[in-house]
Amino acid sequence: MRRILYLFSLMLLVQTLSAQNNLFPRLGGQRAGTSSFSFLKIDISARAHGMAGAYTAIADDATSLFWNPAGAAQIGQTLGIMVDQSQWIADFQLSSFAGIWQLGGIHHIGLSALALYAPPTEITTEYNPDGTGEYFNYGNMLIGLSYALRMTDRFSFGLTTKLVEEQLADLYMRSILLDLGTFYRTGYKDLRFAVALLNFGSPARPGGTYLNNDSLKTEYEAFAPPTIFRLGVAYEWFQSDRQELTTSIQLNHPVDDAENITLGLEYGLGDLLFLRGGQVFGDEVRTWTVGLGIRWAGFSFDYSYADMADLNRTEHFTLGWTF
Repeated sequence: MRRILYLFSLMLLVQTLSAQNNLFPRLGGQRAGTSSFSFLKIDISARAHGMAGAYTAIADDATSLFWNPAGAAQIGQTLGIMVDQSQWIADFQLSSFAGIWQLGGIHHIGLSALALYAPPTEITTEYNPDGTGEYFNYGNMLIGLSYALRMTDRFSFGLTTKLVEEQLADLYMRSILLDLGTFYRTGYKDLRFAVALLNFGSPARPGGTYLNNDSLKTEYEAFAPPTIFRLGVAYEWFQSDRQELTTSIQLNHPVDDAENITLGLEYGLGDLLFLRGGQVFGDEVRTWTVGLGIRWAGFSFDYSYADMADLNRTEHFTLGWTF
C-alpha cells in the first residue's frame, strides 16, 4: 500500500511541475504538417492507447508489430493474434490486425494490417458552398511483414517492412517504410529498456501532375514520412499471484513535431482485471488516457479512452488471442 501511495504521489508531483514547464519543457519547435502518411502516428491497440502510448518497453504481444517489432520475440506463445477497432476523430474509423507466429523458439514472423477510412465527403466549391452533389473518398492502408529474433534470454531484435498507401479523391501515394526495434531486459528484477525507430523511408509524393500558376504541368511536392524515435523504460514495482503494478516512461522524438514524454501505468488484479492510465507531457492535443482490460484462458479484451482537448475524444476496442 505504501508503494502505491508513493507512486501516485510521484505522478501528481510530475503533473504539477510539468504544468509549470519546469520538469518537461518543450524540447523542440513545432514542425507539424511537414510529413506524409500522418495516419501512422495514431496509437494502435487499447492497451497501449490506455497507457498514453508509453508502450515501447512493454510491447510483448501481437500489438508490438505497431510499436516495437522486437517485442514480437517476447510473446511466449506459438501464436498471438489481435484485432483493434477505434472510433477516431471526425467520424474516422480505424481497423487493424496483427498476428505473430513463433518458429523454433527464437524466430518470430509477424503480419500486420491497418485501414483508416472516413464516410464519403461531399465536394464544395466557391459557387456551391452547400455541396455540388458529388463526393470524394479519403483513406489509408498499411500491410506489414515483420521478423523478430530472440538473440538471448535478455535481448531481442526486430524488423518490419511495410507498404503504406494514402488516397485523397483521385490522388494516390505509396511507399515502402521500415521499422527497427530492440528490447533488453537488464536482469535487475523486471527492469527493461527498449528502443524503436519507426516509419523510416524516403520522401513520397502523389502520382501525376497539376497546373501551376503559369499553367505548366508540375509534379507534386514530396514529403518525408513521419519517422519517430522512441526510447522507453518499464518496471514492475511488484508482481504476485494477486496483483501487479507496471509503470513505463517513454521519450518520443518525431521528425514533424515537438518532442514529448509519455507516462503509463497498469495495475493488475489476479491476472484477470487490469486498470490503466497515462499522461502525455509536451503535447497540445493529447493529455490523459484511461483504460481497462480482461484476460482469461488465452483471450483478452481491452478498452481505452483518451481526451483529445478540442478534438473531443478517441476510443479503442481490442480483442486478442494467444495459443
